[in-house]
Amino acid sequence: MIRFLIKKIKQKGLLVVIKLGFLRIRHFFRMIFTGSSVKKAFLVCIGKIKPVPYDELVRQREAEIPHPDDLSYRPLISIIIPIYNIEDRFLRPCLDSCMAQTYDNFEVCVSDDNSSLASVRETLSEYESKYENFHVVYRSENGRISENTNSALSIAKGEFIALVDDDDTLEPYSLLEMVRYLNDRPDTDMVYSDEDMLSEDGSLRHDPKFKPDWSPDTFMSIMYTCHLCMIRKSIVEKVGGFDKRFDGAQDYDLVMRISEITDKIGHVPQVLYHWREISGSTALDMGAKEYLKDASVNLKKEALERRGLKADIVWCPLKEVVQCYPVYAVSDDDLVSIVIPSKDNYKVLKRCIDSIHAVAAGVRYEVIVVDNGSNEKNKAKYEKLLSGYGDSYFHEPEQFNFSRMCNKGASHAKGNIILFLNDDIKVAGDNWLGVMAGHAKLPHVGAVGCKLYYPRGHAIQHCGVVNTAVGPGHAFYGIEDTGVVMYGGRNLLPYNFSVVTGAAMMMEASKYKEAGGFDESFAVAYNDVALCFSLLELGYVNVLRPDVALTHYESVSRGLDDENSEKTKRRIAEMERLYSLHPSMKGKDSCYNPNFKNDNADYRYE
Repeated sequence: MIRFLIKKIKQKGLLVVIKLGFLRIRHFFRMIFTGSSVKKAFLVCIGKIKPVPYDELVRQREAEIPHPDDLSYRPLISIIIPIYNIEDRFLRPCLDSCMAQTYDNFEVCVSDDNSSLASVRETLSEYESKYENFHVVYRSENGRISENTNSALSIAKGEFIALVDDDDTLEPYSLLEMVRYLNDRPDTDMVYSDEDMLSEDGSLRHDPKFKPDWSPDTFMSIMYTCHLCMIRKSIVEKVGGFDKRFDGAQDYDLVMRISEITDKIGHVPQVLYHWREISGSTALDMGAKEYLKDASVNLKKEALERRGLKADIVWCPLKEVVQCYPVYAVSDDDLVSIVIPSKDNYKVLKRCIDSIHAVAAGVRYEVIVVDNGSNEKNKAKYEKLLSGYGDSYFHEPEQFNFSRMCNKGASHAKGNIILFLNDDIKVAGDNWLGVMAGHAKLPHVGAVGCKLYYPRGHAIQHCGVVNTAVGPGHAFYGIEDTGVVMYGGRNLLPYNFSVVTGAAMMMEASKYKEAGGFDESFAVAYNDVALCFSLLELGYVNVLRPDVALTHYESVSRGLDDENSEKTKRRIAEMERLYSLHPSMKGKDSCYNPNFKNDNADYRYE
């Protein structure tokens, strides 16, 4: 045990190991408070009890969910299925699952893309003669996926279409739950559900995709809405249907265009679709079809052109993640004001300032240091350091209030973009500031954050904040970020998060002012959360750019919030007041699926 602790301390540092120990103890008590026995909680926390397998767990949970058919609004749904040379052992389960829907106002519209497999026509003819609401169009020539889907769409009469692949399956209540969402929100133009994977033989469900609510920046990184997806037919027709230039990524392109003309996009957080993995299919391996990569790049380039945005499309550096995303451009007129609160921490501040000026930021910037009362010796050092770089320095003795210091710095800012940065941050990487600034300029974006590592390695200190039922918590906290793909690539791709940390938080100056700046009644904790909440309430979304990774020597400046009972009491009181000011945010996070355990930020569903 002692050797193990020494090894972990060398890898992560003493502070990280201590905090991880506290997290494990906290998880132990959470399990007890939520009904687990002391023995079970202990065995889980030391790793002696393994989680229940997903297939078993999800079937247990789904059996407990009622699906009453009490709908006043019952639109006709057209299930669209493009078919080509699919074996009967996959096709029949797909068709049977569609015809077995408990929601009764639907039709199935199939297009066969001139299949050469004789069983396809035989099976479709059988279903067509058996069911009045089963319709088929037989194409005389092969047109590939987009044209085939458009053919199925041409015979659809529904108010909404539901897109299904010919080897996948639905739950009996899938359409019912989607229409239930429409009954609550009848102006919805598109709604999508969660999904999971189905083994080739159909015996095992695994790898669930628990999705966030509509998240535009996440969607630009990865086609996460996928299935089940139901779209108002008039909207599909308005954007021109499926574009054959993007075959293989045609759904991605369609939803990208739809999202440009409507923001009425909903999410049903239930697994209503099972995506079968077949050797050589994209369900099994996104890199199995090389043309998908070209389609993904091209559809994003065209989307950016339509939106009048300039960006470079780059690929995720980890080859296991076959996804690309934009790095948005900044202009010569952009200026980032870097606001750094600091007091009596010369060595810490010097490391931060030197690192800022040592690398190519990728955008023009100014540095503003706000000092709330360093002694004369340190004040003189600060002045010499900052004047040497031409940075600004404002010294005014007063009681520590992080929010007030940030607001003071912002009041002196000349830039159209502001970065609030802790003095215990060390920056690295060319264009680190430009990457964040380009994203911060998007009209729909509020705050932009980045990934923060602890020193001496790549243990994560910050990779987005989740607003859990027990309060805001850092996602993937303390996990070593080396060659690892965290849930959906959230440690690698730009994702929407409800909150990003104030240790490195950027936004346009106009949005900062619109949100009222930092709430100075939050002197120490939750000031960043409160500002992110205010931005969300104004209709903006917040974004994490994990491709910018900085080092955070956390709490060097001020100490940990939980290091004594007085600070703990203050933090709890501030959290209670946070939710009293933002009651709609309590226990909810649109970027964090409710199927996850809501007492932590670990993306666990067991």
